[in-house]
Amino acid sequence: MAIVMGLLLSACGQKDFYVRNVPIEKGIWPASHFYRFEVPVRDTMSSYNIYMQIRNDGRYEYSNLWLFIRTNSPTGAVLRDTLECRLADEQGKWQGKGSGGRFGMEIPLRYHVRFPSPGIYIFEIDQGMRDQELKYITDLGLRIEKAG
Repeated sequence: MAIVMGLLLSACGQKDFYVRNVPIEKGIWPASHFYRFEVPVRDTMSSYNIYMQIRNDGRYEYSNLWLFIRTNSPTGAVLRDTLECRLADEQGKWQGKGSGGRFGMEIPLRYHVRFPSPGIYIFEIDQGMRDQELKYITDLGLRIEKAG
């Protein structure tokens, strides 16, 4: 399913530079596990917009999801971000698009980013919730597009 989602998203626009979605096994994200995305960069002149893609089951117990994101550059520099993903409004209505009890949304991480050096940039994403096993987050993705 995640592969199909990635293919559909990559077909959505010609500005997409990188799209990858991974399923979270059995919809349970252990606090000790992080997801890794390796992004090859050659163009250091263009600017990019970076988005996190989240899919959750309607049984998810919270209205938000905290993510800790480490970006490791080819030079060894590390950038750390904390991102709150608001998945539901104050009344508990899921904010993303949904069908079959699953909801997906895209959350901006950074706009107009320039990668200073060519090479592989590694994005490592941890869940920042207090649950040792966070249930009902089903997929996690990273999408990077060339800024228009």
